[in-house]
Order: sequence, then C-alpha cells, then structure tokens
Amino acid sequence: ARTKHIEVDYHFVRERVSQKQLQIKFISSKDQLADIFTKPLPLPQFEACRRNLTLLSSLESG
Repeated sequence: ARTKHIEVDYHFVRERVSQKQLQIKFISSKDQLADIFTKPLPLPQFEACRRNLTLLSSLESG
C-alpha cells in the first residue's frame, strides 16, 4: 500500500512537470530550511534556518 502511494505521487508530480505546471529546483543540503523540523542541528545552523524562515521566539517578539 505504501509503495502504491509513492507511485501515485511520483506520477502526479511527473505529469505536472511535463505540463509545465510544476518546476523542480535543486536545493543544496546546506540550504534545506526544512532541516530545522526534521533533525537536530548545531546552534549556528539552527539559528540560520530560523532566521531564513523569519521565525521569532516569544521572547524576541515582546
């Protein structure tokens, strides 16, 4: 069932790309902002991701 879901998603994306409704762009691993949500990061990298997402802590926002 899980493999079937991946196949459906893959074909959906492939179709949208061929119809020029979706563009795939490579993002290097150092620029992956989603890493902040998926893995532990060293503090400097965490802060850089947070800055790029424009998130503020409750202490910073007053």
